[in-house]
Amino acid sequence: MSNSASNLPPDLLRLCQLHPPKLFLVLGSGYGSIAEKFQNRHSWPFSQLPQISATTVPGHKGCLTHAHFNNETLLISEGRIHSYEGYSKQIVTATTRIAHSLGCHTGIFTNAAGGISPNLNPGSIMLIKNHIDTITKPWNNDKTNPGFLPPIDSPYDPTLLDKLKNISKSQNLSTSIGTYLMVTGPCYESASEIRAFSSWNANAVGMSTAWEVEAGFQLGMKCAGISGITNKAAGLSSQPPSHREVLENAKGMTLSFEKLLFSYLENL
Repeated sequence: MSNSASNLPPDLLRLCQLHPPKLFLVLGSGYGSIAEKFQNRHSWPFSQLPQISATTVPGHKGCLTHAHFNNETLLISEGRIHSYEGYSKQIVTATTRIAHSLGCHTGIFTNAAGGISPNLNPGSIMLIKNHIDTITKPWNNDKTNPGFLPPIDSPYDPTLLDKLKNISKSQNLSTSIGTYLMVTGPCYESASEIRAFSSWNANAVGMSTAWEVEAGFQLGMKCAGISGITNKAAGLSSQPPSHREVLENAKGMTLSFEKLLFSYLENL
């Protein structure tokens, strides 16, 4: 546990000292019910944590939870903060940095995304091999600014990706591997934008994840990203995407996500 954790709630610190977490799990839109399957849960609203504000997006509970699964201890972000809520990069990535300061060395970041590739239909899962950040918002706080970084092939850990891929096969889950593209939101993309993103070799599009993974990677965490495809991207379906559709389809994918995540935890 690092010194940067000293300003966190005392009861959270005590619990993490008694039961140090190793894994950080972020549950995106519609996946919050997965947290209920873990044991010995203790939660803190985002508003009680430093550098974080309450989330305003439906489908995001907005709390950090210390929990157990079998013999593993983890921290769960039930929901997340988005940049389109008006928050800086520091606030959006605060839970990731807090989890690292409390001992988490691995991060799994889930999201709901729109499928761009023809094979990515609602109900399928995409394991993220890389991402495209279309926002490139600067770090503007000296304490969290990593400075200039050397180029990297991908912030997603290849060993972790292979492990999730093998688990998916063993569980007969409909998964593929692809590139995730992050946009600002909260409005959905236009059909012209989706055609442009497709030409960039983006396979799915969403409004989160990239910044959190970059922050985790910079801190030395092994990171994995999982997109649940909840809708076809704009212009690829007869119906325009909506947040209601996203939440409904995400809830329908909960069982698949549980199989993937719990099988991973069982094989740590």
